[in-house]
Amino acid sequence: MLKKILIIVGIFIVGMASISLLNKSLDTDTAVANKEEQKPLFTKEELNFATLNMVAEKIHEIYEELEFGVSSNSETKLKIQVKENEEYFNSVKKDIESIAKSVIKSSALKDYTVVVERLDLSFITEEVNKELLHLTSTLMKGLKSFDVFEKINAEYQKSITIHTSIESSDKDAHKLALEIEEIVNEILLSKELNSLSYIDTYDIKILNTKGKLIK
Repeated sequence: MLKKILIIVGIFIVGMASISLLNKSLDTDTAVANKEEQKPLFTKEELNFATLNMVAEKIHEIYEELEFGVSSNSETKLKIQVKENEEYFNSVKKDIESIAKSVIKSSALKDYTVVVERLDLSFITEEVNKELLHLTSTLMKGLKSFDVFEKINAEYQKSITIHTSIESSDKDAHKLALEIEEIVNEILLSKELNSLSYIDTYDIKILNTKGKLIK
């Protein structure tokens, strides 16, 4: 009789332990599921970049021939630089500012100060233009073997920005960026560019398909 009671008690304890483990497993699964549900679809940087693109697209819709750039920084400023003569710039400045404010008013950049300024390119001489053209065309030839390469922007004696189609989720993104940077450095030190002034002052930036810095 005692043996039978002990067996029954043992089965009861095992059953309770199984229920406890099952509940714990369900709690864990629920916690993981909740954690996954709470993960944002986009990062803050991606949302901000999308807003900047929207501002640029809206301005382009109205001023198709306008040459301009849109950027933001950590000082909560949204900057729009317009490459036009002073008279035309003054005639469109307020409208461009208004367009930008209307786009960001319902975004994460709603509290940003919109600054519209004229990009003064009077310092760029014909010689500088030739140097930049020679620099970018030489780099483009050297980078054409990379399928991810898209275009180059160069700021005189300051920076070289390589735009790529590298996805932010690509596990080899950093490796690809390093390979591109290595080739760029080799080209900069080549005989073909040794006639350029201050070639070693250029900062190399590699951007992914969203315009975010990889390297």
